[in-house]
Amino acid sequence: MNKKILVLCTILMMVTALVFGCATPEEEAPSAAPTQLTSQPDTTPEPVVETTPEPEPEDDAVIPENMSPTTGRLDTTTTYGPVMVQIDNEGGGRARQMNLQQADVVYETLIEGVDTRLSAIFNDVIYKDDAPDKLTTGPIRSSRYYHQWIQGEWDALYVHMGGPDSTNNPESDIWGDSGDHVKQRINGAGKGTANSNMFYKNDRGESISDYAMTDVIADAEIYNYTPKEREPFQYYPLEDYADEKEIEKIDLSFLKSPGFVSYTYDPATDLLTRYFNGDESIDHATGDPIQVQNLIVQFTTVTTMPNDSPRQLVNMFGEGPAEFIIHGKHLTGTWKRADNSESTEYYLDNGDEVTFAPGNTWIAVHPNTKAVEVTYQDGSTYDSHE
Repeated sequence: MNKKILVLCTILMMVTALVFGCATPEEEAPSAAPTQLTSQPDTTPEPVVETTPEPEPEDDAVIPENMSPTTGRLDTTTTYGPVMVQIDNEGGGRARQMNLQQADVVYETLIEGVDTRLSAIFNDVIYKDDAPDKLTTGPIRSSRYYHQWIQGEWDALYVHMGGPDSTNNPESDIWGDSGDHVKQRINGAGKGTANSNMFYKNDRGESISDYAMTDVIADAEIYNYTPKEREPFQYYPLEDYADEKEIEKIDLSFLKSPGFVSYTYDPATDLLTRYFNGDESIDHATGDPIQVQNLIVQFTTVTTMPNDSPRQLVNMFGEGPAEFIIHGKHLTGTWKRADNSESTEYYLDNGDEVTFAPGNTWIAVHPNTKAVEVTYQDGSTYDSHE
């Protein structure tokens, strides 16, 4: 082989080696190591955590701040300074009853025989913005020891015309234990007389003991202590008892028969009209019949005092059954009162506290041996003792 051919062969071999040396190698087998991926945002939603909601605070507005403490009415007064007056409910006394419609609460209790007497609590009319300059009420009669337990219910300034001074019978004596708690009296007769100008004779000059009147506005002006505010009634939140039966009439017996005292209900006015022995009870200050928003029949033990007949023993403490007429609806339940430092509490048969309608309330302290009868709007009837 000549020299030129040898050189060409050598160059060709070198080029071939170079080309094959730069060739792409075969792909290696996949590695067992995991492939590393670029991090992405986690779009999985956060789990919802169930939480117990915080209990909502009690709504203070349920009991309005501008509520009267004695009637539950709004925008009348929030001042508490009640005046309690003993008012005649016998014979001719009923023909002279004045401004009973202005009383916030009236209790009716037995006295001697079958007669009843009224204990009237005045507050709203005295302290409201448009209070009259004068408000006459009466005729004023004497106190009994159990009337003073009613006075203790309200810690009221107490207006009455004397009462039993029975040193031989402490139970009957109004100047004994039953009167120790009374802070201030305006008493027109007997022991501790403080007549001043609060009592006056009838224009015709009849006896002050039968015709005494008082001005509750002037009475309140001589208050010499701050009464402890009581809250015997619950008014809010409002309750209409719409599912209960509506009455046409309720008849009370006291110591006679049903109908001795009665009330009829008018759905148009949502008020009860009071009757005594079948006649409308009239407020002789206006000539209008007396109307009532709430009625309580508080059954209790009533007996005759063994050493002071015919005076009555009327129990104002303990507990017993009760009937309620509220918005014309008839409800049954109970009452209880521990002692004179406490107010009477009223409950329905299911144990709930009674919610009264804002307005005036009459309370019949009724012998538990005597029946109360109810006639409903649908004609059906109810007898408390059947």
